[in-house]
Amino acid sequence: MTRTVGQLLIEDEAIGVPGAANRTITGTPEAVFAHVRLGDDGRYRPLSGAATLPTGWSAPLGPAFDADIAIETVYPLALTHQRQFAAGTLRVVPLEDVLARQSGRYESSAVLSEEGRARAAGVVCGACVRHPVWNGAACAPGGIPCPEACSVLVAFCREAASWQASPPPPEPPDPRIPWAAFEEPGNELRERYLQEMAEAHD
Repeated sequence: MTRTVGQLLIEDEAIGVPGAANRTITGTPEAVFAHVRLGDDGRYRPLSGAATLPTGWSAPLGPAFDADIAIETVYPLALTHQRQFAAGTLRVVPLEDVLARQSGRYESSAVLSEEGRARAAGVVCGACVRHPVWNGAACAPGGIPCPEACSVLVAFCREAASWQASPPPPEPPDPRIPWAAFEEPGNELRERYLQEMAEAHD
């Protein structure tokens, strides 16, 4: 039996992500977690659901490392959220509530406009395999529902709020910039947001 969860391909005896390489990882939570911390480009993956898992690897499954353990290692709480969503018990928190409770350096995220929040969610959540059901997204059986805006989206909203009054001009994306370094020109998500913002106001 073969199935997919996010980018993961789960077979009877192994779990992994297809690709040109064919590396075998030790079938333990520690080894798999360490392997998926970096993408193919060598950049740190601060968001577990980011569609940037390294490709071309597999890890054997067994009694001490079955498919459920493997999935939860790569996508924490994925199976719990799937079960709760199917049962109608998943606690969903809107972005407005998440931003309203921020304090300290993230308090300014709450001043981001409704338009900005929708654009930020589209950019960040569009790069993630989880489905933002908190934002009304559909989630078919087998998908991973996301019940609440993550800290990465909150951080992005904080930066986007600072661009509202005087947005910087978009620049070409630079693949060397860390994935979540939203304050740095060239960050791919930053530049996508700013480009969409510029196009919307032309």
